[in-house]
Amino acid sequence: MAATQSLSQPDPDRPSDSTKSLSILIMDAEEKPAESDNMEERDTAPLGHPRDNTGQSEAFGSPGDRAVYPPNIYAPQAQAFYCRDMEVAQCYLDGNADAVEFCTHEPYHNVLAAATYTLQEGDRPSRTGSISLFDVNPDMGRFELFYRVETVGIFDIKWSPVVGNVGPMLAQADADGYLRVHGLECCSNGGDSLSLKEIVGKKISSSMCLCVDWNPSTTSISVGLSDGSVSVVSFLESQLNVIQEWKAHDFELWAASFDIHQPQLVYTGSDDCKFSCWDLRDGPFNLVFQNSKVHKMGVCCIAKSPRDPNILLTGSYDEHLRLWDVRSISKPVNETSVCLGGGVWRVKYHPYVPGVVLAACMHNGFAIVKIDEEKGEVMETYTKHGSLAYGADWQRGNLSHKVKQNSSVVATCSFYDRLLQIWIPESSVVKQL
Repeated sequence: MAATQSLSQPDPDRPSDSTKSLSILIMDAEEKPAESDNMEERDTAPLGHPRDNTGQSEAFGSPGDRAVYPPNIYAPQAQAFYCRDMEVAQCYLDGNADAVEFCTHEPYHNVLAAATYTLQEGDRPSRTGSISLFDVNPDMGRFELFYRVETVGIFDIKWSPVVGNVGPMLAQADADGYLRVHGLECCSNGGDSLSLKEIVGKKISSSMCLCVDWNPSTTSISVGLSDGSVSVVSFLESQLNVIQEWKAHDFELWAASFDIHQPQLVYTGSDDCKFSCWDLRDGPFNLVFQNSKVHKMGVCCIAKSPRDPNILLTGSYDEHLRLWDVRSISKPVNETSVCLGGGVWRVKYHPYVPGVVLAACMHNGFAIVKIDEEKGEVMETYTKHGSLAYGADWQRGNLSHKVKQNSSVVATCSFYDRLLQIWIPESSVVKQL
């Protein structure tokens, strides 16, 4: 089993701080977290502080910024491995891992981007990060780092949708209030090697950029901000310009997603427990709907069904995945929804199999869920991460019979242990049609 380039070298003399969460990293004021009688003493939402529907923080730990270090049990030379069967290929990143995204464009489905966010404490604290690109090729049994760039701390990344002859681009939302767009290009020294080249970067806010999403035409990008605002930024002729910005929520805005069927609509979700929809045609303040009663804690993610224009999912710190029909937004389609045993931080629809989603469940690993109008059912869980489950994505493209017939490849990452895993689900529900 050959190893690729070393990605990080944890300091064995620094203490582990894995009991803290990034929930306190973006709190500007010193607020005392409220205790909850029905919660165990555990890590809370890393990138925000979960609030119940009264607006009370439920984060544990002392207020203020904290530096987080990986547990000392990990090898000082964290390495990526080739695994011939690809059942569990893994590596440790150079910082706290919070996002993974497979490239959506052919012929680059093998390219996986992984992003990190790490707070460096001291007299002048700074938030650092990186983007690493991996070649994930199950047919060749290959999982290899081929490019890495250091950045400021990153909260979210998204590959551009496939549109016409536009090549793959990666949008980055970071802690310095910048939106950046990178292009995937061949290296200038020739050959087949790839790298990221920044096309444009623009500071769009004095607040942190927490989430990012592309308009289906790639002509604009939505960004959620830590002050509860949302920005819509045009991307034309390699230039970024804020065209609309408004105060959408009271607290951190963790989800700001375009409707892939009606791109004039943007859905937002926040730590204020509200789930909203906005129509961009009539100015930024045209609120189509807002539901503030159903989510018991903050809304972390929103995913529109790629097949049904009326269906979308929300994930919340309250551990529930909820199915909605946008024609009747007063309550979810299924009142019981699906409890996943951990805050639902990310949800990704399977690229081919209808009704199958991959969820990052924070304190409870990752889950593959089958959802229809009658019920939601957990088909498989993956618990080989030792920290908060954050990033998750499906690889596009087909696997050959040499690897595993008609299956799917998944990438997942966890925060404090900096672990990136590549795995193949066992459930028959993910067999491609």
